[in-house]
Amino acid sequence: MAHIAKTKKGVIYLADDWHLEDVQSVRPDLNDEQCADVLESLADNFNANDGINWEVIEAAAESLYPSEAAE
Repeated sequence: MAHIAKTKKGVIYLADDWHLEDVQSVRPDLNDEQCADVLESLADNFNANDGINWEVIEAAAESLYPSEAAE
């Protein structure tokens, strides 16, 4: 997922891309719109100390859309 990328001006940075499919891999019950909400929440609440990983994605999804198993 993480890869080296360049801006239009040629500045190198580390990119860490996450996709709807990544959210759906931990929460297959969510539709595309809900997965987009999870990704938006991750972006809005990004914590560089924790980063984004499978557990963080799962926690964000659970926060927005509690699963039936948690009820």
